[in-house]
Amino acid sequence: MPHRLHIRWRKQLPPLPLAVRLALLAVGWLLIALGVAGLFLPVLQGGLFLLAGAALVSLVSQRVHRRLRGLFARWPRGWRSLEKFRRWAHRKLHRG
Repeated sequence: MPHRLHIRWRKQLPPLPLAVRLALLAVGWLLIALGVAGLFLPVLQGGLFLLAGAALVSLVSQRVHRRLRGLFARWPRGWRSLEKFRRWAHRKLHRG
């Protein structure tokens, strides 16, 4: 039986401006590409780049956010850290 995360339903975050969303997508996918390259090159930390890129893309895409939640079902502490980062980044980007 797979592990399930207990999800506390919180208020939906307000949408980010279009320019910020496009920038997040561009930087996020660049980090994901670096992460994939880092899986084969010893000088890059592939997993770290993949996680950072996925976290940035998940700020824009609900589908990626749900996928990450499913991947982190076994590691609730990691999910809480990632969700805390997402909320912090969203607040900073929305204010700026």
